[in-house]
Amino acid sequence: MAVEKYLELFEKRTTKSRQHWEEAKRYLAGGVSGGAGFLRPHPVYIADAKGSKFVDIDGNEYIDLLLGGFPNILGHSPSVITEAVKKQLDHGTAVGISTELQIKLAKKINKYMPHIELVRFVNTGSEANLFACRVARSWTGKDKIAKFEGGYNGQYDEQLISGISGRTLGSADRPEPVADCAGIPKFVLDNAIILPYNNPDATVSIIKEHANELAAVLIEPVAGFGMGGIPVEKEFMKALRKITEGNNVLLIFDEVVTAFRVGGLGGAVKYYGVKPDLASFGKPVGGGMSIGAYGGRRDIMEKCVSPTVDPLQDAEYKIFQSGTFTGNPITMTAGLACLTELAGKDYSYIDNLAEKVRVGLRRIAAEQGFAVQITGMASMFCVHFTSYPISDQRTHNKADKAKNYEFSLGMIVNGVWLAPMHTAAICFAHTAKEIDYILNVAESVLKEMKR
Repeated sequence: MAVEKYLELFEKRTTKSRQHWEEAKRYLAGGVSGGAGFLRPHPVYIADAKGSKFVDIDGNEYIDLLLGGFPNILGHSPSVITEAVKKQLDHGTAVGISTELQIKLAKKINKYMPHIELVRFVNTGSEANLFACRVARSWTGKDKIAKFEGGYNGQYDEQLISGISGRTLGSADRPEPVADCAGIPKFVLDNAIILPYNNPDATVSIIKEHANELAAVLIEPVAGFGMGGIPVEKEFMKALRKITEGNNVLLIFDEVVTAFRVGGLGGAVKYYGVKPDLASFGKPVGGGMSIGAYGGRRDIMEKCVSPTVDPLQDAEYKIFQSGTFTGNPITMTAGLACLTELAGKDYSYIDNLAEKVRVGLRRIAAEQGFAVQITGMASMFCVHFTSYPISDQRTHNKADKAKNYEFSLGMIVNGVWLAPMHTAAICFAHTAKEIDYILNVAESVLKEMKR
C-alpha cells in the first residue's frame, strides 16, 4: 500500500523530529502543546517559517497550506508586520492598561465591518465565543445557546459538543448533544441545543420549540475546521436570521476562522447579505499574534459590556471580561499592520488560486478513478474521499479517513503540508508556480495510491 511507502519515507526524512519528540514527551504532554500539533507517526518540529513555506529541523522545506490555522493570510513573518512589531517592542509589550493602538484597530475593524459597532479584544477565538454567548444571555435573560452539529466554536465546555470529534447522536433532523472529548460535564450536555447544519425546516422548528429559553444561535458562516470548509447555504442563512429576529434570539456569527478571508475585508456579512447581532473573530485580525475579538450592535454591547461608575449595577446587568494580555500593544500593532496591508490587496488573487486547486484536484481525482468531494470557498479548500456530496457533519462522516490520511501523508513527504482531515488555505505569499507544484504532487500521490 502507498501509505506504507509514505510512512517509511516520512521516518527517513524526519529523524531529528523523531528524536525531539522522544525528548519532548518527557516534558510536554504528548510531546506537543496542542492536539493540532500532533501527527502520526510523530510530530514534525519547525525551525523556520517565511512567506508560503516553512522548514523543519531536518531541513525539509514544505509549501504550507495550514498557515498556522489561518492567521497568516499574508504568509509567515511578512516584513510589514515584523518591522512594526520590532518598533513596538521598545515601547511596551503587556501594559494591562488601554492604549491608543486598541482604538486604532477597533476603528479599522468598524471601517471594514460596520456591523461591529463596538468591539472587545480577547486572546483567543474560544474566548471570543465564550463572551459573545455570555453577552447574549445577559441581553435576553435566557440561558441556552444553540450550536450546529459539526461546528467547531472553540474549546470551552459548552463549545466542545457535537463538533470537532465528528460524533453524532439522534436523527439528522433532530441531533442530540454528544461530548467531543472527556471532561465535559453532563449538565452542560443537558443544557445544549444542537441544530442540523444547512437544514432550514428542521432548524426553524427546533428554534421555535426552544424560543422561550434560547438566548442565541451560534453559527460558522463557513464551517471552517469541524466539517471541512462547508459554506452555509444563502437561503438557509436568511431563514435563520428571520426566525431568530422574530423570537428575541440573538444571531452570532462565529468568524474566528473566516473573518477577513470569506467576503474579503467585509467578512461573511458582505457575502451573505445577512447581518448578525453579534460576531466573534480572530486569526488575521491579530496579524499572526494570539487574538480573539467579539462585538456587534451598539445597544447590546453598551448595555451588557460597557462598564459604568456603579460596580454593583455592573454585577447585575453586565458581563465581566478582562485579561492580562487582552488588547496588548504587540498584538494590536501586528493587527493594524495586517489589516492595513490587506486593504491594498486584491482578494481575487488568493480566491482564484484556491479555485485552481479545487478544480485541479477534482479533475485529477476523476482521471485516477477516485471519488472525491472538494469543499470550501474563497481561499479555502478541503479534500473528502467520498462520492457523497458534503453539506453537513453526517455527509462529512461518510468520507474515507484512511484514504485522506494516506493522501495527506503523500503530500507531506513530497513537500506540501496538507494536514490530514483539515481544511487548507491559500495566502498572499503563495504563487501560481507553487499551485502547479501542489497539483503535480497530488497527481503523483493519487497515482501511487491507485497502484
